[in-house]
This record gives sequence, structure tokens and C-alpha cells, in this order.
Amino acid sequence: MATDTTKYAEALRRRAAERTNAYGDSIWYSILQLRKHHPDPIYFGDGAPAPEAMPVQRLREAAAHAWEEAPAVLGYGESEGYLPLRQFIADWMTPRGVEATAEDIMITAGSTQGIEAICRVMLDPGDTVIVENPTFLGALEIFESYEAKVAGVQMDEHGMVIDDLRRVLASEPNTKIIYTIPTFHNPTGTTLPVERRRQLLELAREHTVVVVEDDPYEALQYDGERVPPLRALDPDVVHLGTFSKTIAPAVRTGWAVAPQPVLELMLAARQLIDLHNDRIQMRTVYYCADGFLRDHIDGIRHIYRDRRDVMLAALEEHLPEGCTWSRPNGGFFIWVTLPEQVDVNTFGEIAADHGVIYFPGNWFMPEEPQNNVIRLSFSTVPEDRIREGIARLGTAVRSVVGEG
Repeated sequence: MATDTTKYAEALRRRAAERTNAYGDSIWYSILQLRKHHPDPIYFGDGAPAPEAMPVQRLREAAAHAWEEAPAVLGYGESEGYLPLRQFIADWMTPRGVEATAEDIMITAGSTQGIEAICRVMLDPGDTVIVENPTFLGALEIFESYEAKVAGVQMDEHGMVIDDLRRVLASEPNTKIIYTIPTFHNPTGTTLPVERRRQLLELAREHTVVVVEDDPYEALQYDGERVPPLRALDPDVVHLGTFSKTIAPAVRTGWAVAPQPVLELMLAARQLIDLHNDRIQMRTVYYCADGFLRDHIDGIRHIYRDRRDVMLAALEEHLPEGCTWSRPNGGFFIWVTLPEQVDVNTFGEIAADHGVIYFPGNWFMPEEPQNNVIRLSFSTVPEDRIREGIARLGTAVRSVVGEG
């Protein structure tokens, strides 16, 4: 019977939807395997806030306050999201030039649910989504699960190359969405200049394409000139934000700001499938953030600035000639280009043997993957471990290129 059951289950698996091909093998499994290569691995993969930067005690107090409203808040309701939290978000965005009311905002389970929500209402199989090449890995998986064609646009040290965006738009008439992370980009750390932002928006209007701006790192700027979000330049942009980087990933609370005709579709889809978000968690985030979050970020921003500076200095000291890297003004990531003879498809195990683990850059590329780039995150790694980890990385690179 067990054998028959196994065969039946395998037959069912073969009948699964084509979209499941987008899920592929778990990247986390491969990372776990690499961690077994060394007794003391240093992990540069986390795109998360530092543990010491998470306001644990404030969250405890906020959660207790939220539960005081039970059982009244344990039923269905608040499809748009908890109204005071939506008002907090509207006020939060005002200093950056985003004019929105609570009625323009939908609470999401992190910005990834915002990406999924816009895909749900905009994409038919075969439609095109334009992204930076590289881009956020989680977004690629969502787009592919909706059976969309994903077209990449070239990047340089300033972000998306507008001439290449123009070319891709002309060659992809079924484009529905331009998805972009213009500020402290994941994975490259770049920030798109204002003039390029205006050009991007002009092209989107010319082709009647919705612009989805993913903006998870906006509050985490360490130096340089502040640049307005796309939503501040065009009220028809769909703007996504999250508390995952400023409070904690586990709170799974973010938001989508969208023009009313699009937001109405997103809310209709929410009511049909998701009903609403966690009503206790939305209140917990609100009671944590209200009157606290801006000062909290001001107080912990130096942690990330110092870690970024330490990583940049260590890269300068330990990586051999032929390596280059980005110099981000904010966010969590540095994008490193290694010598051409380093192939990340095989180099991961070599680096892991030396005790350092990163995310291969080709994971973030929807097309024409480059095999000598890696993403390093500095946010969760203490400064002494950053120095040691980059020294190990330099030794591993030299072992491949024949130096040392």
C-alpha cells in the first residue's frame, strides 16, 4: 500500500500547475548545506535588521496592549488594514513628499504580499514584467509564478539605465508592470538619480504601464543626498513599504499605496482570497511604531553605517586586483564583481571551505546571468566578523585567480 500511495502522490505531483516550476529548489537548503563546510562560517546573506536593532521590549509592550482589545478584534474585518496604522503610514511618508491619505493605503503582509497583490490584479499569463537586472529574488519568484515573462534592464553604478528601459519597452508590447527598487537597491545598493526617475515615469505613462516602487530601505540612509521616491513624483505609482527592516521581519507588516482605481482592484482581490491581515499584529505594529519609530531609527542607524564602512574598508584591504564593488548610501547590501575567472556556480563551495557564505549574484538575474558577481549583506554581522569574513573571502578569491 505504501508503494502505491507513493506512486499516486508522484502522479499527482506531475499534474501540478506549470507555475510551480517557478518555485525551483530552495535556496535556503543550499545555504544550509554550505554552512556545513566550516566549523565557524561567517554569513553575509541576511537581508534583515541587526538583532540588537530590533525593539524587542517595545514590541512586547505593544503586543500586550493589542491583546487588551480581544476578543473584539479576533473576528473578521479591516480588509484595508487597521485605520490608525494606515494613518501613521500616511504621516510617515509625508516628509519624503508622498501625499497620501489612509484611504490610499492597504496594509500587507510585508512588501512581498504587495508585489503579489499587484500581480494578482494586473497580470495574465504571458504578460511582461520589466525589472532591473539584477533584482530582488523574491519578486522574480512571484512574477514567474504568475506565468509572466520577466525582462531585465541593464544597470550601472547609478541604477537602471533609461536608454535600455526604452529599448525593452519598445520590444515588449505586452508589458504591464515596471518593478523597480530605486532607492538602496537590492542587491546592488545603487540609488536612481532624480532625472532618471522622471524619465522612467515618462516612459511608463507613454506605454500605459504601472510602475511598482519597492521601497523597503528608505529610512536607512547613512549619507549622501536624499532622493524623492517615485511616488512623490507621480501619484499613479504603486508604492510598497514594510516594517521588516525597521522593526523586525517577523511582524510581517507592510503597506501598498496605489491610485484609487488600482487599489480598489487590490482590495477586491484581498476580500475574495485573503479576507484581511492579522488584526492583532497590525495593532502591535502600530503601538510599537507610533511616537517611537523615527527616534528609534535615528538611534540605530549608526550600527549599519559603521558596518558598511568596515566592510568597504575590508574589501579595499583584502580583495585582489580585478575586484570592484558598489558604495551604497543606505540599505544593507554591497554588490561585488569578482575577476572573470571566478565562477560563482562553483566558487560558493570554495568560499564556504574558507568559512564565508554569500548570495551568488546570478540568483538575482532573470536573464543573461553574470557568473562573477555576489551580494554581501553587512546588516547582521558584527564589525570584527565582517573584517574576518572579508579576509577569508579575499583568500578564497586568490586561491582561484592564482595569487597567494
